[in-house]
Amino acid sequence: MKLKKVVALTTAALAICAFALVGCSQGASSSSASSSAASEATTDEIVLVNDGKLTIAASLDFPPFENLEGEEAVGFEVDLMKAIAEQMGLEAEYLPSTKFDTIVPMISAGGKADVGASGFTITEDRKKEIDFTDVIMDSNQGIVVMKDSGYTSVDQLAGKKIGAQSGTTGYDWAVENIEGADVIPFDEMTAVFAALQAGQIDAIASDLPVVQYYVANAYTDMDIIAEIPTGEQYAIVVSQDNPALTAAINEAIAELKDNGTYNELYQKWFGVSAE
Repeated sequence: MKLKKVVALTTAALAICAFALVGCSQGASSSSASSSAASEATTDEIVLVNDGKLTIAASLDFPPFENLEGEEAVGFEVDLMKAIAEQMGLEAEYLPSTKFDTIVPMISAGGKADVGASGFTITEDRKKEIDFTDVIMDSNQGIVVMKDSGYTSVDQLAGKKIGAQSGTTGYDWAVENIEGADVIPFDEMTAVFAALQAGQIDAIASDLPVVQYYVANAYTDMDIIAEIPTGEQYAIVVSQDNPALTAAINEAIAELKDNGTYNELYQKWFGVSAE
């Protein structure tokens, strides 16, 4: 008797589902559409670590892009980030100076900073972890030695000790292009220059605008013996989970270029027009 009852109930249930099949299908489609719409709404929403602020991670020893004067962050990229934040109706807030090679993982993980802005060259390897905004600056590499070193070309540096900031394209370039070199990583650019001055390394490989600034303003006993046309381009680092923020920053960059603000900042820090 129990078996017959179960069969009867099952048959009835099937009949009810058959009768309501169209209605069930419509409900599923509606639910799917609602879920899709919710997903799109989330994608379009800018997510910030702190409301009303654009929180920025940078290695604050990379002049003229970012550097510390006392406790204040200054530089071309600092001024640009402040202008971008203002254009977006936000306040720019810098974290304490952050090791360069930890910034991309930090932005990828989320929760501590919204963006990384520290002379980041767009590379395919970095794109695997984060998104880049539109280009904000072009750059090349430069090789620095002591004036009395006797080195006049990159070829003479084969097998020598080359200093570079860890995680940078300067480090990568030296490894790939200076034959037999012992490329030594440093956490900060100031430490790289101090090592050269102390005779611990034979040369430095780093972004050209940065070595030009250091040699002109702080280390006049050094020379740039080569300018390497690597054709690099800087951009701002954003989480892949925050595409709306990337889009908003791109809009701000375009507006700052259109209204002349970008060029004013470029002239202020590099002494020439960006145009």
